[in-house]
Amino acid sequence: MKRVLFSLLTLILVAAIAAPAFAGTLSPGKRAELEPEGTAARKLQRGFLNVALAPFEIGEELHQSKKRTEFPPSWFSGFFKGTFYAIERAVTGIYEMVTFPFAGPEGNYQPIIQPEFAWEYFDEESAKK
Repeated sequence: MKRVLFSLLTLILVAAIAAPAFAGTLSPGKRAELEPEGTAARKLQRGFLNVALAPFEIGEELHQSKKRTEFPPSWFSGFFKGTFYAIERAVTGIYEMVTFPFAGPEGNYQPIIQPEFAWEYFDEESAKK
């Protein structure tokens, strides 16, 4: 069990360190350079980025929870929902990194979760303004 946990933590650490190399350099007005859609390289890149950027899900849910009034308090439920979504995105990213050489059931490399990358939440917000 310790060996599996150590291997998983090592994989996450490597993904976090390697993610900037896959994301490209970002400067004002320049977007990350992504591999073409429907390729194994894009699936691997997506996996790395989803593991590295999974915590964005917590911030997004906290932002969305401001719009809702409910019990328990919205920040409380937003934090736990965001944590769940972050874990979901990280696990999906690990799955995609491990299985990147293989196409999905339909014979393609389409994303498992939507949006494909966590930063696409911010693109949706800026498009609404």
